[in-house]
Amino acid sequence: MKKYILLLLVPFLAACSNYGSKATSDNIEVYYKDGISKEQAEKTARLFDQLLNESSPDDRSKKSFQLLKNGDTILLKMVADKSKLSAVGDDAFYAIATMVSDSVFAGAVVNLTLTDNTFKGFKNYAYRKNAVSSWGEKYTDGLIEVYDDGVGTPAVKELASFMNSYFSPQTTFSFQLTTNEAKEVIARMVANPDRMSFFTEDVLQEISKGISDKVFNGSPVHFELTDTKFKPLRRYSYPADAAGMQ
Repeated sequence: MKKYILLLLVPFLAACSNYGSKATSDNIEVYYKDGISKEQAEKTARLFDQLLNESSPDDRSKKSFQLLKNGDTILLKMVADKSKLSAVGDDAFYAIATMVSDSVFAGAVVNLTLTDNTFKGFKNYAYRKNAVSSWGEKYTDGLIEVYDDGVGTPAVKELASFMNSYFSPQTTFSFQLTTNEAKEVIARMVANPDRMSFFTEDVLQEISKGISDKVFNGSPVHFELTDTKFKPLRRYSYPADAAGMQ
């Protein structure tokens, strides 16, 4: 989920010969040593490369990471801009560690350290298996992740299946199913603010109608585009007269 956090990464790394071996994927470089395999480093590089391409495809600067292992624990280091951290809550960094744990290390403990451009740490995030539980229980289907905030597993699975077929994503797409005080269903989707122009009225209607038909048997739904914390940026109600139901 937290794709836009990569924009905080410092676009350079101070020269040094002690960072370890290096795996790269386009503009991502991952240094690795102390028990980390080449394959694990390469998979991590590809993962962050996909996220960077989704969040900022025109950013051609290098982004640097380091992976180390201590027993059964993985340490992921990210070179970051300390002055910009206030723009992102801690949940985003916990989610990054969880994502790497699930995608690369089969659920192993991954601790995250934010560092300067010499991999000297200045802030640590200890691994939390349920780091994003405040959004609901997570269900994944390929590159679709859906957080269930009390709607129920069958609907979550149906939404994930529909969104997979609709978007055919090449990187992680994040959704949440929740309800408002009137018990009306709200489907939320994390969206890049720079790409809002894609979501025309016709596209919003198409997506909302699809959710209504394929997930909720034609019942009205509210569809929201959100930031990375599921805070709404734009709303569309289907059918149109459902907007006044609250």
